[in-house]
Amino acid sequence: MKTVGRSDIGMRRKNNEDSFRIGQLEDGVVWAVVCDGMGGASAGQVASLLAADMVSSKIEKCYNKLMTEKSIENLLLSAITAANLIVFDKSREDESLYGMGTTIVACIIKENYACIAHVGDSRAYLIHNDEISQITKDHSLVQEMLDNGQITEEEFKNHPNKNIITRALGVREKIEIDFNNRLLENNDAIILCTDGLSGCVSDEEILETYTKNEFETVADKLISQANSNGGPDNITAVAIEF
Repeated sequence: MKTVGRSDIGMRRKNNEDSFRIGQLEDGVVWAVVCDGMGGASAGQVASLLAADMVSSKIEKCYNKLMTEKSIENLLLSAITAANLIVFDKSREDESLYGMGTTIVACIIKENYACIAHVGDSRAYLIHNDEISQITKDHSLVQEMLDNGQITEEEFKNHPNKNIITRALGVREKIEIDFNNRLLENNDAIILCTDGLSGCVSDEEILETYTKNEFETVADKLISQANSNGGPDNITAVAIEF
C-alpha cells in the first residue's frame, strides 16, 4: 500500500485549521487521520491538532498484529472517543478555546480490509474500477435536509448552509461516531479529505484527478484543483492506494 497526503491554507483563510496524520504499522498496516477544526481565533487549529495527535498516538500504541477486524473497529472508536474528551476538556480549561471542535475521519487498512470512522463532514471516498463512491455520510444540516426530502441533490451541492455541521468532536462530553468498512481489491484507493476539497471539487473531478496523475502527486493535484475553483477554505487530502 502507498499513502500520500497534503494540507493547504487555501486562497481565503488566514490560518490552516486542518490537520492530518498518516503512518504505517507492522504487517504493512496503513492508517490515516484527517481533521477540520472550528472555533474562534486559533481554537480550531488547537482542536484539530489535539484530535489528530491523540488518535494517531492511540493507533500506534495500541495496535498489534493479532487484532481482528472487530478489534480494529474498537481501536478506532476508542481512539476517537479519547480525542473527543481531550478536546472537550481543553476547551473547558482555557476560556479562549471554549466551544472549539473538529471533524474527524480516520482509516485503518489491514490486508484488504478498510475500517473507517468519522464525525462531521470530512469524508472518505472509495475509488474502484474507475468509479468513485462516497463511503461516509456528512453529519450536516444540508445532509439532513436531503435525507428528509426538503432539498434535491443539486440544491445540496450548492446550498448556502452547507458548512453547518450537526456533529463535531469536542463540543460535548459524549460523541456519536459512525463506522464503515470495505473490502478492497487491487488498485482500489481510499481518499480522505476535509470539506475544503469536497465542497468545491466534485466527485467526478476528484476521480479524474486521481486517475490521470501519478499517485505521488495526487494530493498536490487535488489541492491545486480546489484552489483553482476558488479555494474558499483550508484543504486537506490524503490518498491510500491498495
